[in-house]
Amino acid sequence: MIKIPLKTAIWVLPVHLYALLVPLALIPVINKNKFLLEESIFNVELLFLAIGILIIGSLFEIIQNHIDHWYVTAETASGNGFSTIDGLFTYSILIGQALILVSLVGQNVWVKIIAIFFMIVTPILYIKRRYVFLPTSIIGTLNTIVAYFIFGNWVIFMQLIMVAFTVFFFEKLLKTNNQFYHGLTTFCASSGIWFLVIAINNPINLY
Repeated sequence: MIKIPLKTAIWVLPVHLYALLVPLALIPVINKNKFLLEESIFNVELLFLAIGILIIGSLFEIIQNHIDHWYVTAETASGNGFSTIDGLFTYSILIGQALILVSLVGQNVWVKIIAIFFMIVTPILYIKRRYVFLPTSIIGTLNTIVAYFIFGNWVIFMQLIMVAFTVFFFEKLLKTNNQFYHGLTTFCASSGIWFLVIAINNPINLY
């Protein structure tokens, strides 16, 4: 059962399908620039694994939204609440981001330690309901910085702008229960990957 108006559902549901599929946009650009990437990053194949994990994470989000009847509030698991499915969504996104980081600079042992550390502590933080989004925020920020130093394209910093928009719209959603912001939150949260696509396809430092 969907507890949101039809016109809102026409916006919210398709944008979740978009979020599910958008990681696939990395595949053609990785294949196109594979030889260049193999010379400049640690492990290209890990990017493909990250894509799969991110898609699985979005699938968990869709399942949780369905359980919540697509009506997100501060009390629902899709909002500030907690559930096994929502935890799997949070953890999958963290793992996907960590895999991207390792794929870029995994030759650095400290990068691997950081990635493994956050993979371990994220479920603990989720269960304790403390700093749930901090690990993903840290890994995501590191990804942006590392990607800039590798590819040299300033557009990658738009990922941080999208994070800011995500937080802004999510807070508006929880304060107002206006599900239009649900769609905006999902759109902004999932669209940052386009700037990685652009950075890989238009590198400045690799020529």
